[in-house]
Amino acid sequence: MRRGFRRGIAALAGLLAVGLTAAGPAVAQTLRIGVSVEHSSLDPHFHSTVPNAQIARHIFDPLVAQDAGQQLVPGLALSWEMVEPTRWIFRLRANVRFHDGRPFEAEDAVVSLRRAVAVEGSPGGYGTYLRAIASTRAIDATTLEIRTHGPAPTLPWDLTAVAMVQRTAIETRTDAFNTGMAAIGTGPFRVVSWRKGESLELARNSSWWGGAVPWERVTIRPIAREAARVAALLADDVDLIDAVPSTALTDLRRRPEIRLAERVTSRVLFLALDSVRETSPFVSDGTGKPLSANPLRDRRVRRAISLAVDRPGLVDRIMEGAAVPAAQLLPASYPGTSQRLQPDRHDPAAARRLLAEAGYPDGFSVVLHGPNGRYLNDDRITVAIAGMLQRIGIRAEVASLPGNIFKSRAAKREFSLFMDGWSTETGDAALALRGLLATPDRAAGWGGYNRSGYSNPDFDAALRAALQIADDAERSRALGRAMEIAMDDAGMLPLYFQQAIWASRQRVRYEARADEFTLAIAATPAAN
Repeated sequence: MRRGFRRGIAALAGLLAVGLTAAGPAVAQTLRIGVSVEHSSLDPHFHSTVPNAQIARHIFDPLVAQDAGQQLVPGLALSWEMVEPTRWIFRLRANVRFHDGRPFEAEDAVVSLRRAVAVEGSPGGYGTYLRAIASTRAIDATTLEIRTHGPAPTLPWDLTAVAMVQRTAIETRTDAFNTGMAAIGTGPFRVVSWRKGESLELARNSSWWGGAVPWERVTIRPIAREAARVAALLADDVDLIDAVPSTALTDLRRRPEIRLAERVTSRVLFLALDSVRETSPFVSDGTGKPLSANPLRDRRVRRAISLAVDRPGLVDRIMEGAAVPAAQLLPASYPGTSQRLQPDRHDPAAARRLLAEAGYPDGFSVVLHGPNGRYLNDDRITVAIAGMLQRIGIRAEVASLPGNIFKSRAAKREFSLFMDGWSTETGDAALALRGLLATPDRAAGWGGYNRSGYSNPDFDAALRAALQIADDAERSRALGRAMEIAMDDAGMLPLYFQQAIWASRQRVRYEARADEFTLAIAATPAAN
């Protein structure tokens, strides 16, 4: 398979090299990026996804930012303080201007935080981040007050996900952003044009508060096919690509004209199980007849599925080392995680015993859904997991769907068992726990991405208690205990943390980021 991939790369590279109208090195101060997944909108509040968020970071800024390791750093806010349990004060930068010259002030932040939870037609907005906010007020041009419904000590982390727009955008429709007319931020680049499916053209914002950026122009092209993306880099058609396929790593490491940047990320791939409904749509007996009782409601069945999965095998044989086996929703180095949890061992015999104890000695049948082309090797992973389940008597039929169709159906809770991925872009474990595992509660902003309907009152209570704690260290320990409750219950089955890999021409150096974002400001011209 690896040899075939290399032959495909070589052939595509040759075709691209012949077809280039501007062959040779990139023009000075121009950066050309090839990305695996195209953003769906230039409206930074339309849909909370990594492709959308990383594009928004080029054009807009958040109040609180993150460095490459997902540690909090000042953004448009220079400082923040919880002056009372439910009252925060943010001190904003002075003399920051939008691309059109208008000043950024606290009133723009007020509007941005209101708009982010009220965008018409949003398929997945920012309620998970912002539902804790009760009110916002501009005390003066550079002072913002935020009041919360209850103690919200993780608010600064939540705000890293929310872009600041102009106050005049409160009722601006998403279409106006997508044309570029309303896509006016304070960020390092301004929009020149977006041709969906082809390219996004950006120009340097020379007055950006963050300082001079080296790239006068940036072109971002979606190149979904792995082989085509690598071939474009080798043909010098792009300077930088993301989501480098693991099958290309050996070849790329040998090439002196190529640089690699690698980092374990907060992206976790997991299995989600319909553990709530009494009957589940894609579960049946050996003859294809729907089961009257949903076996996934039984913790023993969920634990059996986890023990059937060979996580090190997935990492070594399919991901080719570009991942780390997972025991929880974030790597243990992140605050809010548990040091006790370890990845489940691969133990098919124990899994079969658990199935028998649960009343399924002969197993059952299930459809395993998953995305195709959304995550590195995702379709191969689902096929491998199906084979592992077969060995314990669970007959799993794989149904791989295009990423956008899969996400839409998952949001409607149409599946029984599915593989998906989640990136904690704020670096805060509380976000992952609230979004993925909390009992869905729209008013509270909980369970916004809980696509299985998982509900555990003990977990909810532990999470709620942890989020009342102001002290960072104490809250981190309490969140770790909440994580343990959900993982011990097999509410979700983490598989592995994906390693993000970027490749660039030697003339470009990229700072690998734990949030997976591909940002032009993280790329610099290499001195050698």
